[in-house]
Amino acid sequence: MSVSKPRPSLSANSSSCGSAATTLSYRNKVRNLTTSADSTGKNNFGALYALACVKYSTRLSHCVKISDKKNSVEITGDRMKADDWQAAMEALSNDTVTHHVLIKNRRHPDIIARSYDTLSSALSVPKNTSASSTLYVVNTIAGCLCEMLSKSHALLCLEVENIMFDCHALKRLLTGISANSTLQHLSLAYCRLGDDDCVSLCRTLRDKPNVRSLDLTGCALSPFAGKNGVVDLIKKQQVRRHEECWVHSLRSRSANPDAMQGLRRLTLNNNPTLGDNGVADLLESLKDDFYVKAVDVQNCGLTDRGAQLALSTLMVNNTLVVLDLRRNPNVSGSMLDTIMTRLYENNTDVEETKRWKWTKLRKDNAFKSTSSSIR
Repeated sequence: MSVSKPRPSLSANSSSCGSAATTLSYRNKVRNLTTSADSTGKNNFGALYALACVKYSTRLSHCVKISDKKNSVEITGDRMKADDWQAAMEALSNDTVTHHVLIKNRRHPDIIARSYDTLSSALSVPKNTSASSTLYVVNTIAGCLCEMLSKSHALLCLEVENIMFDCHALKRLLTGISANSTLQHLSLAYCRLGDDDCVSLCRTLRDKPNVRSLDLTGCALSPFAGKNGVVDLIKKQQVRRHEECWVHSLRSRSANPDAMQGLRRLTLNNNPTLGDNGVADLLESLKDDFYVKAVDVQNCGLTDRGAQLALSTLMVNNTLVVLDLRRNPNVSGSMLDTIMTRLYENNTDVEETKRWKWTKLRKDNAFKSTSSSIR
């Protein structure tokens, strides 16, 4: 007796075909928007975000802001739910023309909530846990940024603030940074990378001369990160610049240091465990470096010993525009005055200083949005 096989449900097939058609339609719309933006250069994030919200049946979030004038996107994630993050990140991963991206939390997450590693679990987090601290959202952010960095030919500034990355998520982010050639400013302020992740980041940036400014404020760095990460980055780029100068000399031409690529500003504020030992090798390496223009080490646990090392560097290197040692309680006022006097002497009647007005002593160059919220 033969047993007939059950016939596939017509409704199931119809549903599957409908879902596939919807996905194909979504991809076609995204492709058309991206192609149009590439040809016109106009910001298309708003349209991409609206499409993603329709795809995931969620609403536009007021926490996502766009500035057409600045060609920027700002995402403040403290009050966003996991599905809000899903839509916003998918839109960002398809964006190829935005110049400035800021993703931030206003509050410091204590730890990554690793038990919430899927969308369904992240949607059910307790009220006292932010969705942006869940492993699902952390991986979503890292994956999105990796895609955006790999695709974008226009991204100049990436700021990620108060987002904690585990080693897997950071590896994805570094993959994107390695693939990108347009990024000029990178900030991972208060992401609390720690020493090992900082070293991995600096190793990636050694071969990325397009990055001109690096902000590692509040990243829980110790002398190990200073010596094996930051100093190694500066020295390796310094060697490459010297090689470029040597090539120019063979052609009977003089190289213009200001026209060379590579790191120009390094911000290490609010790493109190860095200490004198953490900046000693950095300051020593800057004696032979005439390319880095600004170094910020506010609240880094320095004493008069570290300040004396800084002054010694300034006596040799007269090209530094900013060397900011304020908010280090164990550095005396008289030593700060001496350093400021020397900086003034270094920059008096120097024409190039006018081009470095953005290297302010205060950390007031954070993203100030005059943008319009998506409603």
